[in-house]
Amino acid sequence: MMSGKARLVFSLTFVFYILPLLLFIPSIPAQELQKDAQYQNEKGIEYFNKGFYEALPKKKKEEASRYFEQAGAAFKKAIALNKSDVDAHRNLARVYYVQKRFSAAALEYLKVTDLVPTDIDAYVLSALAYTKAKDYEQAMAQLKTAKTFTADQAVIQKLDDYLSKIEQKKGSQSEE
Repeated sequence: MMSGKARLVFSLTFVFYILPLLLFIPSIPAQELQKDAQYQNEKGIEYFNKGFYEALPKKKKEEASRYFEQAGAAFKKAIALNKSDVDAHRNLARVYYVQKRFSAAALEYLKVTDLVPTDIDAYVLSALAYTKAKDYEQAMAQLKTAKTFTADQAVIQKLDDYLSKIEQKKGSQSEE
């Protein structure tokens, strides 16, 4: 049994020395995970840029393909470390798009819209990927959703123009 004075010393020691350490320690791994995720994202961007801006213009498709695979792996690692990393999701979608994996790109852009529902560009890019995948219904749904997040008439008009083009593609597809 502790005396009153011993209890007071223990309590003060706990409050002033041990409790702050306990509160600080869990945040260290979270900060490290964030740094690791950021590092993976930056590494992925480097690989993507080498593939897209160096290898592809020189018609080195196999080399570009390897860089895109490395970029995709880095972005996936970043996402595994931080599932709410919008940039990593957006970058992974870009990789899928240049790999002509349009459905995967569209789904990754949808993850961006889940994280940032007002990101009109992500809806448009998702619609573009769905259009390339010939999933016109989903493409139109994305553009219609995007319209709900803006009051800017110029943006709404642009989205309506995109919708018209997709409806035309859908119509010409059904005639074939």
